[in-house]
Amino acid sequence: MITLDFLKETLIQFLNLSLQTIPFMIPGVIFAEFLIAKKITGKIAKWTKPLTGFANLNDICGTSFLLAFISPKAANTMLVNYKDKELISEKEMIVASVMNSFPTVVMHWRYLLPVYIPLLGFTGLLYFLILMAVGFGKTGVVMLYGRFKFREREYIPEEERGSVEFITSKAALKTAIESSKKPLIKILSITIPTLLIVSVLINLGIFDHLGNGMKNLSFLFPIPTAALAIIAAQFGSFIAGAGVASALLNGGELTPADIVTTLLIGNILTSVTRNIKWYGSSYAAIFGPKTGAYIMIISTALRNGMMLIAVIIILILF
Repeated sequence: MITLDFLKETLIQFLNLSLQTIPFMIPGVIFAEFLIAKKITGKIAKWTKPLTGFANLNDICGTSFLLAFISPKAANTMLVNYKDKELISEKEMIVASVMNSFPTVVMHWRYLLPVYIPLLGFTGLLYFLILMAVGFGKTGVVMLYGRFKFREREYIPEEERGSVEFITSKAALKTAIESSKKPLIKILSITIPTLLIVSVLINLGIFDHLGNGMKNLSFLFPIPTAALAIIAAQFGSFIAGAGVASALLNGGELTPADIVTTLLIGNILTSVTRNIKWYGSSYAAIFGPKTGAYIMIISTALRNGMMLIAVIIILILF
């Protein structure tokens, strides 16, 4: 039975998700339109030419990649806008969106290192470096896919592209705002209902049940019994997981190799429920339910596959 409290909590959850998503999407579309209006995407894209060139992606995907260091949601919204304008294909958008996850991984140092280094020392640093390597490996895989899948593009240096009609920033911004209305209406018409559905599912406890189910799978991995406490804590937060790991490491109950292996396994297990939660605000809301699910599955499978390889290597070596 639907109660007034349930509706109130769902509304609050919906507003929270909306505030975490929509304010980043709108600037992403406007910024993309601004760059197009100013005709300066080529100048920006040259900084990422080694990446987009290797993957045979349109140069403008490089602009989105750079923006991902600041706001992944705005960067991916920019890709959707480019696809809607038929500047890139859907497959290019998918490859570029997976590549955009690498800047996100790199920027994790802001809140991961201040936790892992004080609590775990060199072991924490090693774990962080493995996460960086996983992100780099995932990006490399999709870049290789693009290199063999897409037709090689002819790169024309900026100085050979001919003269470009000058347009002031004020005029470009006005044009960008006007041309952003149509794509924003289309994107928000998908985003808002999706966020509402996710809010309902969260309040129904669906994601909590999934989390409990994934937690019970930890016995499948070859880790010490004491390490299970770390994984259980990771389902609460990565800080809680690091805290438990620190106590077990300093108490001599687990070795550094045990700690790194357990944190990686916990990351794999928690990523499933974490990404399902993100599906609404970071995938379906931006790319649409079908394409968003496809991107989420590819990204999660590549990341978890890389981490599983890292776990196997550590188990073999230690």
